[in-house]
Amino acid sequence: MRPIEETEAAWVTDYFGADYLRLYQFPPERTNPEVEFLYQELSRRLPPDGPVLDLACGQGRHAVQLAQRGLRVMGLDYQQNLLDEAARSARERQVRLPLVRGDMRRLPFTGAFAAVMCMFSAFGYFSDVENAGVLAEIARSLRPGGWLVLDIANRDHLLRHAQPRGWKRLPDGTIVVSEWRWDVPTGRYTHQQWLITAQGQRSFSHSVRVYTCTELITLLQDAGFTVDAVHGGFRGEALTWDAPRLVIIAQKAGDSGPRNGQESVTYG
Repeated sequence: MRPIEETEAAWVTDYFGADYLRLYQFPPERTNPEVEFLYQELSRRLPPDGPVLDLACGQGRHAVQLAQRGLRVMGLDYQQNLLDEAARSARERQVRLPLVRGDMRRLPFTGAFAAVMCMFSAFGYFSDVENAGVLAEIARSLRPGGWLVLDIANRDHLLRHAQPRGWKRLPDGTIVVSEWRWDVPTGRYTHQQWLITAQGQRSFSHSVRVYTCTELITLLQDAGFTVDAVHGGFRGEALTWDAPRLVIIAQKAGDSGPRNGQESVTYG
């Protein structure tokens, strides 16, 4: 397996560094409906006390609240700075949240989880082959009959509404200039950003493969999943051209009973 620095996701370490949490601030009116959706959808599908993996958990904005509601959640991310922030948030809310640093292309689990969630377009960083491999790793990490909740940008909405250029001012006065470029043959977009302050400016970008719903369903089926539900948002909206998100709930083949050799996850 190639190091991340040699893949299409070589941008990850820089992009999710010190400035990420300044650029992406998630108010309660955005996060709370997402957490409520996840809690309702997972609670009615999971066995009692079934463990959940938040894959690419970032700063833990979903995992911490779900743990606070009583779900057994573990977070995994490649960025130590974001894991540190997730740990701080969990301590602040006095919840148990095990955290692991790892690469989603090679997960250190087999049959360990009743559900995996992968939120906020954290899928699609790599080549098509490696992205398919991520889904295979998720399937390997799930128990038979386990569930996946996958949230990405709705490609149709993105193509119809993304502005080629834009700008905004952060609360600390920093100006952020953005430029979107779409590569039709590869189905990838590149988002270039410039942070401009009184001290100067810095530039960084990220590149993501955005799949259509049809493409993603095919990838999931190839990885051994059956799609159970498709939504255009976190209030159960139908998927339409103008729906901003594509949220798919899929189930790994097999029943949910115990299996010999099934890995257990320690939560403290």
